[in-house]
Amino acid sequence: MTFRDFDEMLEKDTPSRRAAEVRPLVVVVDDDEMVRRSLRAVLSNRYELRLCASAVDGLSALNEDVSAVILDVKMQGHDGFWACMQIRKRYPDLPVIFYSAYQDIKNPYDIINEMHPYGYVVKDGSTRKLLDLVEGATRLSATRRENKRVVESVRAGRLEIEQSLRKSRPPPSE
Repeated sequence: MTFRDFDEMLEKDTPSRRAAEVRPLVVVVDDDEMVRRSLRAVLSNRYELRLCASAVDGLSALNEDVSAVILDVKMQGHDGFWACMQIRKRYPDLPVIFYSAYQDIKNPYDIINEMHPYGYVVKDGSTRKLLDLVEGATRLSATRRENKRVVESVRAGRLEIEQSLRKSRPPPSE
């Protein structure tokens, strides 16, 4: 493998090319149907959405293709904090955005230190902050995926080079 081959391999599939083909997948978890409908109306033109009415349904909707999670805090059954801890166990780098009408459920510093959310937005009628956070979270996920792909490509290229070098070396003389 030449360096030119290696460069071509790395340039083949860039995030901007893939982004033009596939919309980022965002999971919305909220037990309020009106909130889910509102978020669908606001987000569906830019993102592929999976809308879930419970923490358990939200966890079931996750896979490696999900770019961000919008998570209500106070829900029937398991709350958003429980769901976030479960998400962290399976997908530690997945951006989670808390979207809640309640500001005083838990100390914000505890939330940040324990849950490591990408953001926390209060349901106050303004969607600009939420839109900005979702955009940033999906870009972060795309960058992480691209970095992982590049590292895997570099490792594969390195193995190929090492194998090629082993084949081209003369056997040791005795």
